[in-house]
Amino acid sequence: MPKKIIFKIVVLEDGKEKFSENLSYEAASNIVSNFPDRIESNEFFLLAAQHPASTVRENVAYKDKLTSDVVEILANDGSVAVLRNLVRSNAFRETASQDLLEKLISLDVEIAQSIAGSVESFEQADANKLAAAIATHEDPSVVSSLAGNYSTPKKILKTLINHPDPYVASEAKSRLDD
Repeated sequence: MPKKIIFKIVVLEDGKEKFSENLSYEAASNIVSNFPDRIESNEFFLLAAQHPASTVRENVAYKDKLTSDVVEILANDGSVAVLRNLVRSNAFRETASQDLLEKLISLDVEIAQSIAGSVESFEQADANKLAAAIATHEDPSVVSSLAGNYSTPKKILKTLINHPDPYVASEAKSRLDD
């Protein structure tokens, strides 16, 4: 049975509880958004990553100083909005595996575009293999993001100058000429 986590506001006076009330998902989302982005906050972020409201989890996913435990929970989230935020975070870029990145590339075009635009920044993945996987994506907007990335391997760019989509080919040629 899943854990039931309740977010509350509690006010203490001289160490004694004077007020306590459950927080709405909106209030919890705002608190998460404004909570300090530091490793010391991860106990709170770990709980917030399990909140039933996607908006709360989306705000956790924006954070850059998440531990691998929090990133793992969010990487398996069913909300595409959470995943879209997560792939842009430094914490994700430090811990994401090649397999996870390839899975996410096939899941959503916007996620694939984000990964393609920073293919070199995923520390646990092989940038060449990742770029090669993205280069064959069926959506030209994803391939265009890769072609427009200044860190895309030259070998990949050389293949993309022959891409059937003229914009992709043009982007690849521009990167090679730079």
